Amino acid sequence: MRFQPELVALLVIIAFAALLLLAIRSSRQQAAEKEHQALSLGFEEVTSRPSQLINRVESVYKRGESQTVQIDQIFTKRDWDQEFFIFDISDSNQDDGELGSEVFGLISNQLELPHFSLTTLPGFDSSTILGGLMEGLLNKVISGAGKYHGLERIELPDRPDLAGQAIIFGKDPESVKELMKRIDIKYILDLQTPVHISGVNDFIAVDFSQMSSFKDEDHDLIAQHEKFTRILRNFTN
Repeated sequence: MRFQPELVALLVIIAFAALLLLAIRSSRQQAAEKEHQALSLGFEEVTSRPSQLINRVESVYKRGESQTVQIDQIFTKRDWDQEFFIFDISDSNQDDGELGSEVFGLISNQLELPHFSLTTLPGFDSSTILGGLMEGLLNKVISGAGKYHGLERIELPDRPDLAGQAIIFGKDPESVKELMKRIDIKYILDLQTPVHISGVNDFIAVDFSQMSSFKDEDHDLIAQHEKFTRILRNFTN
């Protein structure tokens, strides 16, 4: 049986439209679920982008003058002199410019952080061919990212347990090394999913979405918030 070209084209259009509708519906459901969970945690959604958050996000995420960092779907919660945030971040100059989703942030005078970036890596056996290639690729990609941030790679030779498990950058290596000494990095490494933590001065951001394919099935905003809260205890004075 031969189909007319017009019929084939129509079927393709219908299939594409159906997939698009499913994607839109799924996206809306995810946004609604995110809002529900954020509200249950005591956050409130804000329609305007807080300038204090924009400035701090740019200080840790902006990688070049040509990049325009944008934050969306923002939730906030104030606790005395601390302000907590949940937000999505993207590069508005790119068609697929997502830089992070469901990122947790904190602005607090209890934070006095050097400019740093810490990324934990998914577990793999670097002694295998595939593991070795994976490790080399990750090191190359993240090292390149460090240059865009204006940070330098920081090695911790006295912490061989971190080899292949975390990559650290900073502007002031000695200050970052002191920071790494006082935090419970073992807890961060033992998390089920990779995490990206960055901060400077009174701001810290924790992003569990950097390698979304490694997320566990129980991944949700409430579980993330619990991990975020525990991570914060390492960095606040």
